[in-house]
Amino acid sequence: MKKVIFVLFCGIFTAFSTWAKTCTPADAKAADMAVDSLDTWMAVNQNRINYGHCDQGDIAEGNSEAIVHLLVDHWDSLADLKALLPKNPALKAYVFRHIDSTLDTKDLDTIQSQATHSCPSALSTLCDEIRRVALRAANE
Repeated sequence: MKKVIFVLFCGIFTAFSTWAKTCTPADAKAADMAVDSLDTWMAVNQNRINYGHCDQGDIAEGNSEAIVHLLVDHWDSLADLKALLPKNPALKAYVFRHIDSTLDTKDLDTIQSQATHSCPSALSTLCDEIRRVALRAANE
């Protein structure tokens, strides 16, 4: 029982310390520069790990633009996103958070359409979730 409590405490402490990390000016500059290289889901995930604590304001908008670019222009890479999710469960929430109302409505419509009409059957659950998130963002 003591081991279970210790493991839970360590997990909570680790999660809190990651969440509470401060975005320094150097981190913000690096995060801002990294947005231009978010051209794969692996890069998005690495960016989330490295600079997730800086994900606000202009940096968050840049991350949203990069994620929508992957969804709109590289829909065929969706299987790559799906492959990353089991080992990176926070990635899904990160991606969904960036499908937001700051995006061009036309892009949100394209995402909804692709999720509805161009989804590989093996990705149907993920596509349905993406479609719902894009619809909610378009209606905000």
